[in-house]
Amino acid sequence: MKYPELLNQDVARVGVQNTRKYNLLAGRLITDVIKTSLGPRGLEKIYIDIQGDATITKHGGAFLRKVDVEHPAAKAVVDAANSVDNNVGDGTITVAVLIGALLKRAEELLQMGIPPAVISRGYQKSAKMALEILQRISKKSNPSDRQLMQLLAISCLKSKSIYNMSSDEIPIANQIVEAICTITNFEKNKIDVDDIKIEEKPGNVADIQLVKGIVIDKTIDNYAMPKSIENAKILLTNEILEPIHTRTDAEISINTPEQMSLFKKQENQNILDKVKKIIESGANVVISRKGIDSFAQESFLKADIITMRRVKSNDIWWLEKATGAKTIKSLNEISQNDLGYAKRVYEKSVGDDKMVFVDGCKNPKSVTLLLRANSKRYLEEFHRTALNVIYVLRDFIENPLIVAGGGSPEAIIAHKIRQQYLSVEGKEQIVVERFADALEEIPLTLARNVGMDPIDTLTELRSKHAKYSNGKFEWFGIDSDQRKVSEMFSKKVIEPAIVKQQVIKTAAEVTNMILKVDDIFMKDEIDNTHCHIDGTVHAHKDGGKVHNHFEQEGLEQRQMHHYY
Repeated sequence: MKYPELLNQDVARVGVQNTRKYNLLAGRLITDVIKTSLGPRGLEKIYIDIQGDATITKHGGAFLRKVDVEHPAAKAVVDAANSVDNNVGDGTITVAVLIGALLKRAEELLQMGIPPAVISRGYQKSAKMALEILQRISKKSNPSDRQLMQLLAISCLKSKSIYNMSSDEIPIANQIVEAICTITNFEKNKIDVDDIKIEEKPGNVADIQLVKGIVIDKTIDNYAMPKSIENAKILLTNEILEPIHTRTDAEISINTPEQMSLFKKQENQNILDKVKKIIESGANVVISRKGIDSFAQESFLKADIITMRRVKSNDIWWLEKATGAKTIKSLNEISQNDLGYAKRVYEKSVGDDKMVFVDGCKNPKSVTLLLRANSKRYLEEFHRTALNVIYVLRDFIENPLIVAGGGSPEAIIAHKIRQQYLSVEGKEQIVVERFADALEEIPLTLARNVGMDPIDTLTELRSKHAKYSNGKFEWFGIDSDQRKVSEMFSKKVIEPAIVKQQVIKTAAEVTNMILKVDDIFMKDEIDNTHCHIDGTVHAHKDGGKVHNHFEQEGLEQRQMHHYY
C-alpha cells in the first residue's frame, strides 16, 4: 500500500501485522541471553568492549548495561532490569526471565485470537492477584535480627560469582552484616547505604576486612611523621596551610632583597599562627581538603602530629560521620567539640600501595569495607556483589517481610492463582492462567541451570503444592545444592519480599508496554538504508516506495542484531 499523502519518502514503516510479532521476539531474545546466569549454579558472561577491556560477571544489571542494545523492545527489558536494580538492588535476572516468559505467553495468546487489550488487562489483574498473595504469604520478622540478616546475606552471595565456598565460610557476609548494624538506626528502621565506603585493592580474598572507621587511599604527608597515633584527636579543615596564590593576575612591588625576605617571613608567620592554633587545640591528626606546605609540615612534625592534605571531599564527609568531627572552615576558633576521635590512626601497606586507616571510632556512623581480590576484574565483581548484599539488607530493614528462595514464592503464587482464576470472567481467565505459567519459569530456569529435567521438575513442583489448600502451603522450590525440589525455609534460603514485589510489578508493566506498541515508523536520512529487526525485517526506499521482506524460516534460531 502506498502512502504518498501521509509519509515522506524518507519514512519507512514496518507495518501493524509484524511490529508486535518482532517486538515480542526481541524482548524474548534479550532474556534468553541472560537467563543462564540465574541462581547459584548460573553461568558467568564476558563482555569485551571496543578497547578490548573484558568484564566478567553474572550480575544481570551490570551485563545488560554493558551490552549495546538498540531494539526498543529489548531496551525496555534492559531498562526494567536497571529499574529493579536501582530500587531494590537485586532481582535483575529474575525480572528479565519473567518478562521473557510473559512475552512468550502473550505471543501464544495472540495466536489464539485474543486481542492485545484483553491480554494487557489480564496481566494487570494477574499482577494484582500475585501481589496480594505475596503479601499474605510473606513472613514478618524483626528488622534487627542479626541471624536473619546473616541468612539473607548468604542467600544473596550464593547466587553471585564471589561465592565459591560452603555457606558457613563466607566471612564477607559477617562483615557486611556488621557494617549494616553499625550504621543503622533501628529505632526508626532507617539506613543510608552511602554510609558504607567500599575500597578496592588487589590482594588475597582472605584479607577482605571491615574497618570501624574510614580508610583513605593516601599516604601521610611527610615520611618523618609518626606512622601511627593512638587515641587520635582528629581535626578536619578547609583552611589553606600554604602560601595563597591568587587566581587573577596580581603584582607585588618588591624593590630590595630585604623586602623579599620580609614578604616571605610574613607568609611563613601567617602559616605558623594557624599551625599554633591547631597545636593548642590538642589535635594530633590533621586532615585537610586544601594544601599543607613543607613549612607547615615541619612544624607539625616537631609536635608529633600526622597530617594529610588534599583529601577528597567524600572522604571528609565519611570522616565526619565516623569520627564525630566537624570540618573547620576557619582556624581562628577551634572548639573541643569540633575534634573527632579514633582509637588509632595509622599508615599501612595494602598490596602495592599505602593507605591510612582511621580505625576504632567510638560510635561510627560510617564504616569502610576493604575488598581484596587477585585481579581488577574480580574486584569489580566483588564490588557489585557487596552492593547487592547491602541493598538486600537495606530492603529487609526498611520492610522486614521475608520469603523463601529457590523460586518457591513464584511456585506458590502460581498455584494459588490457579485456585482462583476461574472467578475471572471472559477471555481474561485464559490470560490469568498463562500468567501463572509464566511465574513458574523462575523455578524452572533454576532447575535447568543446575541440570535438572524441567518437565519432571514442573510435575513434582505442582504435585507438592497441590497437596495444600485452604490457605495452607509449604515453601517448595529448587534446592540448587542438592539438585532437587525441597522445602526452602528449612534450607535457610530466604529473600526480602519487597524484591519479589518489585519484580512482579515491573515485569507486568514492561510486558504491557511492549504489547501496546502496534507499529513502527523509521526516519531514514540516506536512500537505500536498510532497517534490520532481529535480522528478519529489511525495509528500504526505492523511488519513494517502502518495501518489507519477512524471512519466516528459522526465525526462532536467529540472533538479534541491530535495530534500524
